[in-house]
Amino acid sequence: MDGDVDLPVLQRRRFYRLGEFCYDKSTLVLSLGLLITMGFASLIAVGPNWIDSYGNEPVESIETIERLSETVWAGDQGEDTSGFVIIIHHPTLNWDDSAYGNAVNNSLSVIDEYKEINLVTPWDVNEFNRSKYVSEDGHYIRIEVTITENLKQSKILFGELDEKISIDEGFSLWKTDGVAIAWTFDDRLADDLLKAEIISAPLSIIILAVVFGTVIAALLPVSIGLFTVLSSMGVVIWLSNNIDMNQYSVNIITLIGIGVSIDYSLFIVNRFREELANGRDIRTATAITTATAGKAIFFSGITVAIGLMGLLFFSASGMPSLGIGGTLAVTLAMLYSIILLPALMAKLGHGVNRWKVPYSMGMKPSDEGMWSKIAKMVMLRPWSVLIPLLVILLAAGLPFLNAEFGQSSWQALPPEDEARQGIETQEEIWPEMVSNNLLILIDGSDPLSEENLRLTHAYALEIQNKSEVLSVTGIAFPDANMTADDVVYFWNESSNLPDVMKSQREFLRSQFLHENVTYLLVGLDGPQNSVISRDQVVDIRNERDEFAAQVNAVVKVGGFAAYNQDILDSIENSLPAALIFIISATMILVFIQVRSIIIPIKAVAMNILSVTASFGMLVWVFQEGNGSELLNFTPQPIDPTNPVIMFCIVFGLSMDYEVLMLSRIHEEWENTGDNTLAVANGLQKTGMLITGAAAIMVVVFGAFGMASVVIIKQIGLGLALAIFIDATIVRALIVPSTMRLMGAANWWAPKWLKSSSDNHKDIEES
Repeated sequence: MDGDVDLPVLQRRRFYRLGEFCYDKSTLVLSLGLLITMGFASLIAVGPNWIDSYGNEPVESIETIERLSETVWAGDQGEDTSGFVIIIHHPTLNWDDSAYGNAVNNSLSVIDEYKEINLVTPWDVNEFNRSKYVSEDGHYIRIEVTITENLKQSKILFGELDEKISIDEGFSLWKTDGVAIAWTFDDRLADDLLKAEIISAPLSIIILAVVFGTVIAALLPVSIGLFTVLSSMGVVIWLSNNIDMNQYSVNIITLIGIGVSIDYSLFIVNRFREELANGRDIRTATAITTATAGKAIFFSGITVAIGLMGLLFFSASGMPSLGIGGTLAVTLAMLYSIILLPALMAKLGHGVNRWKVPYSMGMKPSDEGMWSKIAKMVMLRPWSVLIPLLVILLAAGLPFLNAEFGQSSWQALPPEDEARQGIETQEEIWPEMVSNNLLILIDGSDPLSEENLRLTHAYALEIQNKSEVLSVTGIAFPDANMTADDVVYFWNESSNLPDVMKSQREFLRSQFLHENVTYLLVGLDGPQNSVISRDQVVDIRNERDEFAAQVNAVVKVGGFAAYNQDILDSIENSLPAALIFIISATMILVFIQVRSIIIPIKAVAMNILSVTASFGMLVWVFQEGNGSELLNFTPQPIDPTNPVIMFCIVFGLSMDYEVLMLSRIHEEWENTGDNTLAVANGLQKTGMLITGAAAIMVVVFGAFGMASVVIIKQIGLGLALAIFIDATIVRALIVPSTMRLMGAANWWAPKWLKSSSDNHKDIEES
């Protein structure tokens, strides 16, 4: 990165002394580094204990689920339970045909060995409840499978059963809902992770080989990336057994860890080779590399970590897990790059240039070249370049103004997945089993008292009459045609009630009642993550207080749509604090690097442009459905966590490139005092490296864009586009034009702040 250096000044710096230590104690550093990596990686054997993506913040929807799980849904002995549904279809046979029954019995016989699994089939229920299990035409049946284990163990059991459960030719079978959906997401995410690694690893090596021109130099960043990912995964898996972590933390480690490790190693290796080419001995080259590129990477790593730590503010979602995983990966990547990699290069010495490849870029820095010409051309007509590009980027971001937000549901799975097709089949054949349900918890006085039955019936009828409400079910609303008098009679009559209604009563008691806790099950029309469903949640919550006072109970609203609303509210509340933290901390770091007031502000504005354009792409592609057939997904609202995740990652990575480039431009400014020349020289001497680093990031992120789960696909493609825009349009064109327009004002700062920075530099060199 640096050209000529003032060696006596560098020798006083701590990073220079760190480089000397890495050379002098290279065997010790490498040995400890390998031992630490092996130790961290060995933690993978502990096995993960992932939680679902729910956060730690006590939002109402999660409190509702937890209360029902403790009471109504706890089972006869109060044990944890999970479950799934099996749907079977034959185009001609009816469910009560002997051939149909024999085929089903043979199919389910593999479950008999599992004592913790219970089944409810159409042959186990009475005529009144049979419509839940048999379609009107008799060709479809539903089988409810209950597993008396927690979700983690249930998913393990389902994984064992998935391949075992099959059925005779001519029948169709779907395993769906509950555990089946959760297991399918886990399985898809694991496959997506492997697929992304298989795609990105060889392409990254090829790009590095072209950038460096030698195989050995290209393999060094890959090795650091491997160390980073293995170590980070081990630590995160260990953490999952001690604190709440979700599986997406592994995805972000691969997503961020590989790219950042390769980026940082690229700058270190290139600087080391440059110093060797300048005639430095290996020890001096190692020390200078650590003092220059290593120092820039140290600040860059902190910058990226700050962006990722912004995810810790959103405690109602699974984003803190991503923040922990990403921050850990970036921190380890930075430490490996400035400590372990210099020690490795010290051992290799000139061997870093072995095994040349036939085609490579010219990486030797100079004051003239393509990037210098581009910068000078841009700075000749800064307004002509800046205004059209700003219009283009702002226009690209306009679709985001029409964004609809919704948590990813089962529709995030590919259309061909069995679990998703099963849900769609269930909703088509049994509309009353719609997956878009609200749960209205009523926790207080006796639900079966006559007064409470009448009050709850009136409340349920009021909800039933709302638009978009398909059905309401509960102890006070067994049937939409029953009056309040009918309901009281239904629960209090003992002798004259028909047997079929007695059976229904006991069924409702087992499903909807536990002591003084009950709930209403409200089926909504439309997708779980729609705006209309969230509006229903808001309406019901706003109108519940009068009913809660009447029945002297706590009334809470849960379900997927309610959780969706809670997450949006939480993000809205947490976003200002996260933005203030990220932007202010980043601006302080950039100021420390370049000692300017204007440049940090401008850098933040440039990064927001990159993010805005990628946000617009999210809406245009994933909400409006452009390219849905090519990318194999169903158009749907944007997951509200994705823009936050993308902002935190892109902001950190964009500032990463900004810090590396501005550090060089600032050095050129100090050497020449000519703003135009400083920008041209700085861009020329960092442009190729940043292009290579960005190309690798685009490859890594783009590989995740090929994922099957929409939430990962959105993040991967969004990040790839944002980094591409940042490394081309923003860095190569907009930054030079704005720096030309600002002139010497780029480097202005009050004297008292410059003095503070100089004191910081003196301390560092002491």
